[in-house]
Amino acid sequence: MAIASFRAGETITAGDAVYVGSNGLIYKASALNTTQASVGGIAIDGGAAGTLIRVNADGVYSGLSGMTPGEYRYLSVSTSGAIVDYPTWASEFTALASDAYLTTIGRSVTPTDLQVELSTPTLVVYSP
Repeated sequence: MAIASFRAGETITAGDAVYVGSNGLIYKASALNTTQASVGGIAIDGGAAGTLIRVNADGVYSGLSGMTPGEYRYLSVSTSGAIVDYPTWASEFTALASDAYLTTIGRSVTPTDLQVELSTPTLVVYSP
């Protein structure tokens, strides 16, 4: 399991998908541009800007809820840092009515545990 520590560039909540900014700080990931959609892991700790936060980059993350084992989870289109199932991602993408990045965060192994399996963001072009 790869656990790394980073300073937060903004307030981070445990369970947020995060990316590493060019300044070396972590921020909540966003599906709206390629840099921010390049998820580095899931925050284990929460804290304000400047706080040292541990990030799980490839192990089992515990603390989520309502997942069906075997389902993949993705970076939310509408809420920075949020991790959602594919039907939610697709609904958010349709509501956005614009291009967005699809980033796999991992696969659920229990209703509360996610095996972190990060992917490279894939641009999904909106075409009504």
